[in-house]
Amino acid sequence: MTIKQLTQKLQEIYKGSPWHGASLSAQLSNIPADHFTRGVGVSQKSIAHLLEHMLAWRQLAIEVLKGNKEYSISLNSTMDWPEPKPVGEPKAHYLSKLEESQAELLALLKSKEGSWLKEQTPNKTYQNEFLLQGIVEHDLYHSGQIGIFNSLLKD
Repeated sequence: MTIKQLTQKLQEIYKGSPWHGASLSAQLSNIPADHFTRGVGVSQKSIAHLLEHMLAWRQLAIEVLKGNKEYSISLNSTMDWPEPKPVGEPKAHYLSKLEESQAELLALLKSKEGSWLKEQTPNKTYQNEFLLQGIVEHDLYHSGQIGIFNSLLKD
């Protein structure tokens, strides 16, 4: 995969017209504001929980793109699944945080040479390409969960 292809995938999933339906941005825009913090099921996880988790892994990719060799996330830790912080308008907050994350991710990715993708991710057993392809897949996976949560929260 090339930098250009990864950039296109990230753009398509976030704000494009992906094959599976609504982009993440469009999907979130259509969710009622009160659904963002309401818990679902036994775990009582919310859309805000899922978004915090997605943002955490996007931040890992951003730190790797910046060359930060010390930044890491342990699976099933508080960094992996941060608790949502109380904010005045959760929907506006998360739409803004995702937009910022997306812009930074794309800008940093576009600044890299293609050979960077084949370099090993610091402190991991995989290459940078695998990490960034994983961000695309991770966003898709949790986008599906967000859709399910939203459906379950409808009156």
